[in-house]
Amino acid sequence: MTKPLGLVSLLLMSSALVAPSALSAQSAPASPPAATPPTTPPPETPAEAPAEEATDISIPGGGDLGEEIVVTGRRNTNISRAAPEVISVLSSADIARTGEGNIAGALGRVTGLSVVGSGFVYVRGLGDRYSLALLNGSPLSSPEPLKRTVPLDLFPTNIVSSSLVQKSYSVNFPGEFGGGVINLTTKAIPTESFITIGGSISGDSETTSELGYTYFGSKSDWTGFDNGSRSVPPALQTFLRSGNRISSGTVNTQAILGQFYNSRNAVVQRNRNIPFNGAGSISAGTFKEIGDYTVGVIATAGYSNRWKTRDTLQQTASSADLTQKELDFQRVITDNRIVVNGLLGLGIEWEDNKVRWTNLYIRDTLKQARLGVGTRATGSPNATLMQQNTAWFERQLIDSHIVFELRLNPELRLDV
Repeated sequence: MTKPLGLVSLLLMSSALVAPSALSAQSAPASPPAATPPTTPPPETPAEAPAEEATDISIPGGGDLGEEIVVTGRRNTNISRAAPEVISVLSSADIARTGEGNIAGALGRVTGLSVVGSGFVYVRGLGDRYSLALLNGSPLSSPEPLKRTVPLDLFPTNIVSSSLVQKSYSVNFPGEFGGGVINLTTKAIPTESFITIGGSISGDSETTSELGYTYFGSKSDWTGFDNGSRSVPPALQTFLRSGNRISSGTVNTQAILGQFYNSRNAVVQRNRNIPFNGAGSISAGTFKEIGDYTVGVIATAGYSNRWKTRDTLQQTASSADLTQKELDFQRVITDNRIVVNGLLGLGIEWEDNKVRWTNLYIRDTLKQARLGVGTRATGSPNATLMQQNTAWFERQLIDSHIVFELRLNPELRLDV
C-alpha cells in the first residue's frame, strides 16, 4: 500500500515545480497546487519574477503589450508645401547664399519673379500695378512719383531676415494686389552678438575707365547730400508763390536763370577715366537676458557709389506717317548713383510674445550728365546742334513702426 502513496507524492512535487513557469505565461493567477504531506517541504518559487508581477507589464490606460499602438508624427517645416497659398520663402541663409548685395537681386532668383529696371520686382510677369511691397507687414510707399511699387534694390540684404512672396490671395494681407505680394521682414533681435564689416568693388567694360560726362555740383556730391548749392533761389521762390504762368510775360525769367544756373551745376565736363563702383557696409547687434525677457538691438549702415554710361539714340517724328524726323540726336548719358541706408531695430521677446520697433532710413541720389549731338527740323534744319543737360534727383524713404506679436492664449494670437 505504501508504494502507490510514494508515487502520488512524486507526482504532486513535479506539478509544484512546473507551476511557476506555467503561471508566468498567464494573465490571471492559476489555482494553487494540491496540498502535500507535512513531511515533504514545498519547493520555493524562483526569485526572479513572481507569477503576479510577470503579467503586470502594460501601457498606461490599460491593455497589455500585445495591444500597444505606437503613433509617429512628423511636422512639416517646409512652409511652401504646408501653406494653402502659393508662396515662396527666402530665409536669411537663402539670401546669404545668393551673394547679392540687395534684396531685389536675391528675389530675382525666385521662380516666377523678375527684376525690371532699377530694382522693380514683378511677380508672374505682371507690372508694378499688380504688385504690393510690405515691410514687416506694413505697406511701403514708393519714392517713385509715377510708380506704385518700391524699388527693392534700396534694401540691402544685411537688414533683411526673411522675404515671403505670396502669389495668391489670403485674408492676412491687403487685397489690393492681383499679381503678388512681397513681405520683407527686418532683423530685430540677434541670436548672438556680432559685428560685420563688408565691402565690394566692381566695374564694367562700357563704363569703368572709359569716357563719360559729369559736372562739378558741390564738394559733398559723393555722399549723396547737397551742401545747399542746389537750394531754390529767391527769384524762383517768388515766382512759385505768385501763381503766375512762366509764359505770361510778367515773370523775370532772366533773374531766375541767373540765380539757378551757374558754372558748378550747368557745365558738363568730360571724364575719360570713370571710376570703379564701390560699396561698404557695417552691421552690429547684441542682446541681453533680463529675467524672462530678452532685449536686443541691431544697427546697420551702408553706402554705395556706382557709375553707368549709356549711348542712346533719340528720334522723334514730325509727321503722322513717320517719314520725317523732328529730332535726331545721339546722346551719351553718365549716371552716378549714391545710396545711403541705415537701420536701427529694438526688440523684446518673452515666451511666445514679441515686440519690435524698426527704424529705416534710405536715401537714393542720382547725379546725371548728358551730352547730345544732332539736328532739329524746325529752326535751323541744316545746323548741327549740341545739347547738354545736368540733373540731380533725390529720393528718400523714412519708415518707423512698432509691431506687436502677442500670444494671449494657446488658441488666440494678436498681431498689431
